[in-house]
Amino acid sequence: MFLGRSDETAILNKYYESGENSLIVLYGRTGIGKTSLIKNFAKDKPFFYYCSAQASDRHQISIFTEAVKNQIGFYSVDEQKDVDVLSYDALFALTKRIPGDMKLVIIDEFQNIIKQNKEFMDSVIKLAGGEFFDEKVMVVLLSSSISWIENGLVSSIGSSALKITEFIKLKELSFVDTVRMFPGYSVPDSMMIYAITGGVPGYMAKLTDKLSVKENICNNILGGDSFLRQEGSAYIKEELRETSLYNTILKYIAQGANKLNELHALTGFGRDKISVYLKNLSEREIVEKVFSYESDGREYTRKGLYRIKCGFTEFWFRYIYGRESQLEVMSPSDFFDTYIAPDINHFALEAFIKVGTEYIALMDSMGRLPVKIVRTGRWWGKNGDIDIIGVSHDQKYVIGKCCWLNDTFKFSDFEELMYNINLAKIGKDYIYLFSKGGFDRELKEFAEENSNINLISLNDL
Repeated sequence: MFLGRSDETAILNKYYESGENSLIVLYGRTGIGKTSLIKNFAKDKPFFYYCSAQASDRHQISIFTEAVKNQIGFYSVDEQKDVDVLSYDALFALTKRIPGDMKLVIIDEFQNIIKQNKEFMDSVIKLAGGEFFDEKVMVVLLSSSISWIENGLVSSIGSSALKITEFIKLKELSFVDTVRMFPGYSVPDSMMIYAITGGVPGYMAKLTDKLSVKENICNNILGGDSFLRQEGSAYIKEELRETSLYNTILKYIAQGANKLNELHALTGFGRDKISVYLKNLSEREIVEKVFSYESDGREYTRKGLYRIKCGFTEFWFRYIYGRESQLEVMSPSDFFDTYIAPDINHFALEAFIKVGTEYIALMDSMGRLPVKIVRTGRWWGKNGDIDIIGVSHDQKYVIGKCCWLNDTFKFSDFEELMYNINLAKIGKDYIYLFSKGGFDRELKEFAEENSNINLISLNDL
């Protein structure tokens, strides 16, 4: 089942239907759905597809040649001879035989080729520039290496980067997409799946609404032969060297150590060393550094917090990493009951805040908020947090607070929010309260008397 990605598909279709040559770079982390998106886009179109291997330059071009032979074919002895010289120019010239007015050429994980052969991109530029034949061409280059695309591509290909028509970065699916992928689940259960997978389609595809959330975790994450059992570690190994050091840092962040000094004290690593590691993790979007909304209440604000960005990576380091021995000697069910069940609601809170933030952004884009938001943020206080902050041009504030740990959002929770708003020294013009379940009677009555207060339950979302 292919869900979401309507915006990205529309961009691809725009270039395909434009009648002009184009060169698109489509990228995002492993499992985010790049190949699924491009297959869905290309399913009714003639195309050539090649997924590059981590191979030597000569071996790479050899298997590239085999793909051309199987998908396009050689029509003459001369063409075969041209290809035998191991030239990407000669291979790309054969894509002229793709049927249709627009030739669609897709190269997956193209960074594997460029890292061995800098001239590959020259051939791509020639193809996209119409130097091999007169027909129009759309070239789509896919990559799972976010850091390389955003920090290393230009240095690798130089001025050729100016020839790229469009960069499309795939991000995680939304909560709404998760609900659609698991129609047999209640909304709270869908929220839990969203929290665990972080909205990564490749992880969602390993789970099913035919099982309970606990059964999914036990069978498809904790199970000894399950793909997700080692995925947290495998993803770090794929992206970074010195895995053991990064694993240590991620484990402590997952446990709640989110300041540089805390990580220094717990790991024993030098501050400069930790800073470098955190920078590398941030470039690969494994960790992010978040800053509190700037306001006049600076003395009550916590600053520069680190957190794991992907839900599944946090889940893996929070519950599995460092407990592999226990997992081997315990049943998955006992392991879940002992280490995961007591804490999983706290783990899912961050995902609920993300959903509340998505809701406010969606309402804003549809013009359904009282004001138009021009600046957003979140406030981390020493005595409590404000989950969502939006500000309009005329300094009207939209404030959001999410209650997940308790089924009922109580009036006392609302009073605590008002206290923190005062500490942050920001406005409280429009209030949106999000609750896992419902709201107590006192808060409902108060909201009825104050039109600027909006109560939104999980089912409303």
